[in-house]
Amino acid sequence: MIYSWQIKHWNRLLGQPGRIPHALLLSGPQGGGKAEFTQALAARLLCETAQDAALACGQCVSCKLFSGGNHPDYRGIFPGSDESDDADSDTEVGPAKKKSDQIRISQIRALDELIGIGTHRSGKRVILIQPAEAMNPATANSLLKVLEEPSPSTIFILITNNKRRLLPTVLSRCRVLSFPKPAASQALDCLHATGVKHVEELLAHAGGMPLAAIEEANQWGRMNEFFQDLSNIGRAGPVVIAGRWETWLKEGKEADIALDKRTLVTWLQKWVFDLILVKRCGKAFYHSHLLQEVRNAAAGASIAALFDCYNDLLRIKAVSQHPLNPRLFIEDILSRYARAATSGR
Repeated sequence: MIYSWQIKHWNRLLGQPGRIPHALLLSGPQGGGKAEFTQALAARLLCETAQDAALACGQCVSCKLFSGGNHPDYRGIFPGSDESDDADSDTEVGPAKKKSDQIRISQIRALDELIGIGTHRSGKRVILIQPAEAMNPATANSLLKVLEEPSPSTIFILITNNKRRLLPTVLSRCRVLSFPKPAASQALDCLHATGVKHVEELLAHAGGMPLAAIEEANQWGRMNEFFQDLSNIGRAGPVVIAGRWETWLKEGKEADIALDKRTLVTWLQKWVFDLILVKRCGKAFYHSHLLQEVRNAAAGASIAALFDCYNDLLRIKAVSQHPLNPRLFIEDILSRYARAATSGR
């Protein structure tokens, strides 16, 4: 599907379908629907009956193959997607290896054979690379060789949340489609249509990105407990709160809910950001519905210590997906926050 704030891009691309560039880069902050737009575009490019700016028909052979995840002319390249699953192997010993967070050069080189033959359905071939910033320089340079000699039947679609992390040479070979934060009215309409509650609060916490807000909707209760814990850090203490948060991680893993160490760091970053903002200008960006609580928390903190804490969290977030001891990890970030929150007393 495509959303209201994406229609302009859709019409420009499909208004002249014969002139779609061989490489597209969809760039913008996470939670704006780039992946959904890409799936709709890939389906439309592979569809055998749709014309002009219409969506894919959903009924032709290609559409059914695509919706079933079996289209021979579609290839998705993601971090770790070339790693074999040896869980059932008799030679497997020890814990399963964590999948790589990088797109490997072998995944790009494997495209040579695919692109060297004709398409199976005598139409377009679509290759998705997501996220594009997961390519290291060697992998990106390997892709560059493919982009410099494009096949007339192949269209590359790259998705990135941060195009500054891509090689300039790759950027220069792609038409960049920017997906900025949607207008507030469009984002609210999207949320209301899903039937979720607390739409304004969720949208604010997601920085105005509607799909990110939808993902957080099932964690609304947990988020409120999180805010209460931060407000009570001086009374409860980091150790007690860390024990509670560690339980959340275990429960989230068992229930297949996207609550992990990185999410906790992100939430804490947003909270500290608002403490800084309140001390600077009296307003909150992410927690406007908790303005009084944010003001109370900011009152006991020095702005210099809050900046230090925020920068610490930036560095910690970069390693939050590593196999670190969850309890010690959480105690560490809470201790840093507790020191900042009481630094002005």
